[in-house]
Amino acid sequence: MCWNAAVSLNTFLFSSFALLLIIYNNSFTKYKIKELNNKWIYIFFVSFILMQLIEFFIWRNINNKYYNNLFSILAISLLVIQPIASIMIIKTTTMRNGLLFVYLLLAIPYSIYQFSTKKIHTIVSKNGYLDWYFFNNSFLVLFIWFFCVFFSSIYEKIWSLVIFSIIALIICFIKYRYSAGSMWCWAINSIMIYYITYLLIFLPFLEKMQIC
Repeated sequence: MCWNAAVSLNTFLFSSFALLLIIYNNSFTKYKIKELNNKWIYIFFVSFILMQLIEFFIWRNINNKYYNNLFSILAISLLVIQPIASIMIIKTTTMRNGLLFVYLLLAIPYSIYQFSTKKIHTIVSKNGYLDWYFFNNSFLVLFIWFFCVFFSSIYEKIWSLVIFSIIALIICFIKYRYSAGSMWCWAINSIMIYYITYLLIFLPFLEKMQIC
């Protein structure tokens, strides 16, 4: 998660602008990122971008028990949805439907149990980040979540997302193993900066070089 409410809000606004720029270019201009030209990839990005907006409201209401709980529930609900958006990126019907069925078979009863038995809230950790007191997940749960979120990028050979995913996993393990949500902010900012640079600088430069 981001460092404060302002950073969370700025990340949401910047990433939203970047995604709209990607969608616009893929739809109306010759400068396209073809590997991202898929509505489910857009929805997948939206799920991460919306997390920044939810974090903003959590920061603003960190000491309000009711709203802290409300926005924390929205955050965990979004986490449950993210693997679904990712799985839907897969174009092979049998693979997509099979993986989606297995995920829902595991996620629905597990989520219902956790929502029913755990107090869901967020605190500020000692290092200054938001710390999710959601599920206190085991390694197996985290592995299943990460697998469902990132498998589609590998399967569909979306290499830019694969590279960012690997970097995110490494940094998450080394730096944020006790506050994994901290990686959301810099991860979405980094990937959007990369795509904007690719669209606005690299592709026009490449075209100019070919003309010359």
